[in-house]
Amino acid sequence: MSKILTKKIQTQLNDYFSSTKTMTKPETRCLKDMVVGILKSKSVFINQIAASLRESLKLKDVAKRLSAQYLKEDYAEDVLENHLGQVCPGITKESFILMDGTDISKKYAKYMEGLEFVRNGDIGTIGLGYNVLNINAINTYKEITPLYSKAYSYEMGALSSNNEVKKAVKSVNTHLNGKGCWVFDRGADNTILKNFFISETDQCIIRIKRNTKLSHKDQELKVSQLVQRVKFVSSQSVTKIKKNKPVTKSYDLAAVRVMYRAKGKQYPIWLVISRNISHGGLCYLLVKSNLTTPIEVANWAFNGYGLRWKIEEYHRHVKQEYKLEDMQMKTFMGVQTILAVLTVAMCMIYKNMKSLHIELLLDAGYNYLNKHTLSELTNYIYYKISKVVSNLLMPVKMRWKIQNTEPNMQNGQLDLMFN
Repeated sequence: MSKILTKKIQTQLNDYFSSTKTMTKPETRCLKDMVVGILKSKSVFINQIAASLRESLKLKDVAKRLSAQYLKEDYAEDVLENHLGQVCPGITKESFILMDGTDISKKYAKYMEGLEFVRNGDIGTIGLGYNVLNINAINTYKEITPLYSKAYSYEMGALSSNNEVKKAVKSVNTHLNGKGCWVFDRGADNTILKNFFISETDQCIIRIKRNTKLSHKDQELKVSQLVQRVKFVSSQSVTKIKKNKPVTKSYDLAAVRVMYRAKGKQYPIWLVISRNISHGGLCYLLVKSNLTTPIEVANWAFNGYGLRWKIEEYHRHVKQEYKLEDMQMKTFMGVQTILAVLTVAMCMIYKNMKSLHIELLLDAGYNYLNKHTLSELTNYIYYKISKVVSNLLMPVKMRWKIQNTEPNMQNGQLDLMFN
């Protein structure tokens, strides 16, 4: 059964890379080698990626062959553009586009290009590293599609974090064609970003602070004051698994029409307020939506913002399972390439192999289900999937014959294939 699953994984990889039309053959081969190497080694360290390919060449020669491509100036941009062009047509109008920042801490790497002081979100300290912007899509079935990952450094020409966020959103929005709703945390609660999101996106959800002012019935009021004027129209309960036990929390929801002025134009939008029934805690969401009734908007925004935590879990996954912070790249362009290639590799795990997840956990012959309960198949399973995929691909060696025309079927096998 494990051989059959390995072939199915190979098929998913071949489907993705045989559709790559905007990159040259050497660039495509490098991308596939690095993606497969990351999935095999569960590492972004180049020597480990090269070693996992099990080629007959010397290790330094394999690493040199890869570096001839991935260190090109525009390679990271090409990888992301090609990736967005392939996956964005599968994003639906009902999807939510989650954007969040994280950090790559490099405590001891003093000579990597573009290093600057960043806040380590894991331990709350300041140290050397990079700021990173990640964008993932998640649909109504909670299927995650990694879309974009890019570092920025003021040492390397970044003007501001706001400017980098706007560039990232524009880059992805070009391929989305208005599909999906953008979701942001409180980091987007400033005038520059709110003006941009309200005026440039079709739908968005922004968590705002209690002292943010909005216009309601020709009055400028803080959102904390608006709470006293709204009526809670709906309730929802959310069940989360904490320490392997279900914990249910209930919330009251309200939505009220407000006006927001951006770039000289008034936009009618919504303020959605959620109140934790048990302790009264409040959450404020600024919502631009195509929905028309308060109940619809309140429920939709509550569910959409509730999915934002998925990108935090994604950050933790790539850092812990793929050792993102162990990367060793002297050039800033190399850092960007690793982030772009890792995004493609994670798309293989999260999206392309989605139909194989249950089979991989139950039939691959690796016992990663500790308690053998149904919840282990429905919770955040990607750590286990990463381990199984690594085990199945490790003995595989690759044979290459890349072509840009439609692959031919010969003897029941594709021209672009694994051996």
